[in-house]
Amino acid sequence: MNNNYQFQFGTLWSPEHFDGEVAFGNMQRAFAEAMAKYPDEVCESFYLFGEQKVRIRIVGRQLAQQIFRPFSHLQLRQPTHATPRLRIDLWDDNRAKANANPRVQTTPAGLRWTEITAQSADARFIGQHLPHTFSCLDRETQHIIGAIAWHERIFIYERAKPLARLLLEWHNDQGMQIIHTGLVAQHGQGVLFAGKSGSGKSTTSLTCVCAGFDYLSEDYVGLERRHDGTFVGHSLYNSIFLESRHLRRFADLMPHAIKGRLPEEEKSVILLSQVFPEQLKRAVPIRALILPRVADTPVPHMRAASKGEALLALGPSSLLQIPNKGLGVQGLDKLAQLVERVPCYRLELGRDLSPIPSLVKDVIAELKDKDN
Repeated sequence: MNNNYQFQFGTLWSPEHFDGEVAFGNMQRAFAEAMAKYPDEVCESFYLFGEQKVRIRIVGRQLAQQIFRPFSHLQLRQPTHATPRLRIDLWDDNRAKANANPRVQTTPAGLRWTEITAQSADARFIGQHLPHTFSCLDRETQHIIGAIAWHERIFIYERAKPLARLLLEWHNDQGMQIIHTGLVAQHGQGVLFAGKSGSGKSTTSLTCVCAGFDYLSEDYVGLERRHDGTFVGHSLYNSIFLESRHLRRFADLMPHAIKGRLPEEEKSVILLSQVFPEQLKRAVPIRALILPRVADTPVPHMRAASKGEALLALGPSSLLQIPNKGLGVQGLDKLAQLVERVPCYRLELGRDLSPIPSLVKDVIAELKDKDN
């Protein structure tokens, strides 16, 4: 048996033996107990995920402060009486265990990155176990519940993109297909950056944001097809990951970078809500698709890309690297419709990043000229 599998909340967290109904029920009870025990540390906020109202409740102020940040640009500032489409309940399990046994070691020395996703036999419940997180989605009631053992040495992925797998599954269930792209905008015109990991999506996105573009994503975008055939891209997280060698090219942002403390964490993360809060957007119409590629040239340059190039860059990355395998032909068809709808370009990044924003602006200007 895999030693990474743990027996928690009444079940073994493994793909073969996960009892989602038992896990979810036990986690609900544990959350209720945490709320009753720490009523002064219950934090509640409301958000829009893919234009759907979401309620997040967290027991533990320090945990809430950290978890709310990557979603802050999606927060609803005005109260609304609409029933939440999705409910998320989390509690700081680290504190609960520490209070129960002050000598407990919640972050063992030598802890390695593990990511285990399990599904109940009827596909109703999806559970995920990360080093400090147990979380479970009930797809029928649209309810996520999770225990996060908050600690300063928590993996930066758990901190910067909390509940990622479950939220991606939930978005897909809403018909909001998640695609693996970057997304920035200017004057309300959205530009997608597509390609496999390492192609330069994050670097291109951050270069544009530093030049005044609005930011929506460098990784996960919710893709919505409107009735008129146009497409809208929806943001999820305002965090952005960069490898250390690329981060050095953004000297002004280095003080804001959260660096991983463990060998597996090769990248650093920047929460753009702490740097460019006024440039974060929830959703924009998608007007163009750009395919970045790292190239050993002095300066970047842009050229037209074929529809085949664009689909080849967008398809495998979006259908295989995130939980979209079950979408099948339907998922691929939606990507093909997007590619056919918008102009596509190839961007050779080059060693000098500074001209990139101007090249992207030229694409947007060309689109506006066509509209006129």
